Amino acid sequence: MIKIFFAIIFLASCNNKGISKQLSDSDSLVITFNIPNSDSVLNTVITTESKAINRVATFLDGKRTEQKNCTYNGNIAFYSRGKVLLPVVFQYNEDSCHHFLFKMDNKVFSTSMSNEAVDFFKSLAEGKAWY
Repeated sequence: MIKIFFAIIFLASCNNKGISKQLSDSDSLVITFNIPNSDSVLNTVITTESKAINRVATFLDGKRTEQKNCTYNGNIAFYSRGKVLLPVVFQYNEDSCHHFLFKMDNKVFSTSMSNEAVDFFKSLAEGKAWY
C-alpha cells in the first residue's frame, strides 16, 4: 500500500453540497485500482490528507448520467473513524465509460468523470504521487 501526499488545492463546488455534506466527516480515503478484466489489485492509494479527500469528493459531482453497462476498474472508499461512509466504483480507462457509480441516500447515482479526474486516476494508477 502506498501513502501519498496529494498536493491539490480543494476547489469548492456549489453543486457538490449533497456529496460534500455526506463526506464532510471523512478522515481517510482508499483508492484501489484493479488489473484490467480482473478483480486482482494493481495498486492501492491511501491518504488522510483532507485536501485530497475533498478533491476526490468533488470529482463525484460530475454530470448525472444513466447507469452505464461498463466494467469497473477501481474502487474508492471514504472513511470516518474506521467506518465506510461511501463506497464508489469507477471506470477511467474506457473512453465511452468514464464514470462513477455509488449509492447515496438510498439512491444509486451514476456520474460522468471529467477529463481532469481521468488524468488524476491514471496518474495514481501509475504510482505517481501527484499529477
